[in-house]
Amino acid sequence: MLPRLIATTLFLLLPIMGIAKSVDAQGQAIIYNGDLVDARYRATQQAIKQAVLESSSRVNVKDELYNGELESNLDIRSSGYVQQARILSEEQNGDFLTVLARVEVTPDSQCSTGPTSYYKKTVGVTGFELQVPQQARLGELSNISRELPKKLADAINQQGYLRALTATNIAIYPDLINAPSSTNNDGSLTNVTRISEQLGVQYIISGVIRDIGEVYLRFPDDKYSASNEDIIEKQRNFVVDMYIYDGFSGALLFEHRYNEVGNWDISDHARIGFGSAKFWTVHYGKVVQQALKESALDTSEELRCQPFIANIFRTEGNRIHISAGSLAGVKQGDKFNVYRRYEVFNQLQSAQTQLNNANISVTIKQVQPNFSVGELVVDSHILNVQQQDVVIAW
Repeated sequence: MLPRLIATTLFLLLPIMGIAKSVDAQGQAIIYNGDLVDARYRATQQAIKQAVLESSSRVNVKDELYNGELESNLDIRSSGYVQQARILSEEQNGDFLTVLARVEVTPDSQCSTGPTSYYKKTVGVTGFELQVPQQARLGELSNISRELPKKLADAINQQGYLRALTATNIAIYPDLINAPSSTNNDGSLTNVTRISEQLGVQYIISGVIRDIGEVYLRFPDDKYSASNEDIIEKQRNFVVDMYIYDGFSGALLFEHRYNEVGNWDISDHARIGFGSAKFWTVHYGKVVQQALKESALDTSEELRCQPFIANIFRTEGNRIHISAGSLAGVKQGDKFNVYRRYEVFNQLQSAQTQLNNANISVTIKQVQPNFSVGELVVDSHILNVQQQDVVIAW
């Protein structure tokens, strides 16, 4: 009886566990101090994130690396389970290690087949201010506060899971030292919700460039010749804090510090600017590029299974217009739930946004690139559906 009971139990569990999907993905990491094992581990973690995204799944990974293979102890967030990860190949190019891993992923229906995975959520990327502006003099990188977030938006769009728009002229934090906890004059932490509404995006990405200073002794006068520069390894920091906010509530969803070091293997007198063709050929530029790829991957991973939300910007009879269209993946016949937007006030009398389920569904009838028209079962005024309410797909 016992073997038959076990077999029956496994048979019943199979539909729940799902069928594993094999995904090959690349990951890359910088080798520090010759520690190949550490670099292999970080590169394989990146490959796992990429594989899980490609299979429309999402996990938090806690792995241990043994002889080139991963044995994973995973904390499942919502929609993915990595059964096995194996390194197929690796390639070392200087101090960069690239691995190709085969990841067996069992998708979970909550995100991978749920409606939230069908749509591209929009993110607005604001300016990343430099905490110590004097550090930009080396290489003439004074444009980094606007060019860095532009490159981040490009990297996010290349991932293909989100739609990133740039607003690098916007600076969120009045006090860089204490960001993201700095306050505005009205006592609010940030003006994220207002910026999100102006840009028409669901999420806001901001950040602070903490350190791009050199960690070697510079001799800026002419006595320090180019030949002497080649003798030492000229290292330079790249430390950036990135923050992701929900644009409707202003809540901070994610924060992470990217801390890398690259070689400034170019003359101290060179004025190349951030993001120029020459900049990306310098070792330091390659390190920055790797950090941007990692931050874009983290952004996609963090927001992939979040609900899709779009504003209602017009009501007319039983029709409503929502601020998402074909560019976001909305199609004719799609259904959304309507949520009403309310303002509540905390103990400091600062306005907070609350979304309440109105138990109303809307069916999309017309789709344009940037907006869609949906139909309610009855007139919007009867249901009290108003502008600035939202539709959500979970």
